[in-house]
Amino acid sequence: MPEISIDKVDTHKLARVYIALALAQDEAKRYAWEQPAQPGLLSVINSLDITAGLLEDALQNALPEKTCHLRQQ
Repeated sequence: MPEISIDKVDTHKLARVYIALALAQDEAKRYAWEQPAQPGLLSVINSLDITAGLLEDALQNALPEKTCHLRQQ
């Protein structure tokens, strides 16, 4: 996969995408808790978790070191 240039990344949009992904993760996990008989939902949740990790890495690379605290918490 080609490396993304940090100069071209709009960090505000990237942060909004991260928030939207976190909301989707929460909703999927809540639904899975309420409907445990849905076998395909686990793969969706795993995909969301992997995507969140990749997006956190992209945000860490895009944000200045002083403001990036995603993985440090």
